[in-house]
Amino acid sequence: MKNILLTLLISLGFVGNVAAQETEIHEPKKRDNYFYVGPFDLFLNTLQLGYERKLKNHNTIAFTGSFRLSKKDEIINRLGGSGEFQYRVNLLYNKEAISAVAKKYSTFAYFAPYLQYRYEEITDPVFDGDSQALQKTTYVNSGFGGLGFGFRLTALENRFCLNLYAGGGLKYSDVHGDKRYADFMEAGYTGIAPKVAFQIGIAF
Repeated sequence: MKNILLTLLISLGFVGNVAAQETEIHEPKKRDNYFYVGPFDLFLNTLQLGYERKLKNHNTIAFTGSFRLSKKDEIINRLGGSGEFQYRVNLLYNKEAISAVAKKYSTFAYFAPYLQYRYEEITDPVFDGDSQALQKTTYVNSGFGGLGFGFRLTALENRFCLNLYAGGGLKYSDVHGDKRYADFMEAGYTGIAPKVAFQIGIAF
């Protein structure tokens, strides 16, 4: 009986050692790159794509680009795009844990200064005295800079991610054309403005 018990203990120890080695071998791959898309921007006929890269100092840099094109049946036609750069400063080191919903996840809280450039062409129909439609185009160039805070959650073996960002800053716009597009919440607004973004993506 003692020999059988000793054999079982040795066997369990061996199996445990093998399992530990397999766990180390199958440890989730460290992912330092993130690719995003802005889902809510699609409802505004805008395709927004983003890329984020982790640096050696645990901070990250992020680039975002977008392209906007109105539908053919819209009365006011908008065409344009934007580019943005963020330097994301890590507020907390990545933490990983086991969850009942997601097997493996990590969190990344940060604050980030940002710079954005945006260009847009806005074409309006204008009716003359004979009720004939003419086209009037407004050109908007704007620069936007400020500071915000964000939070990224990476789940499901650290492969899928959600990113939420909110902040604000100073926006300056140069409007050539219809000055109503220089009003607040319009493309050509100049002044203090809020900034909110939500992205989904993958880590690789």
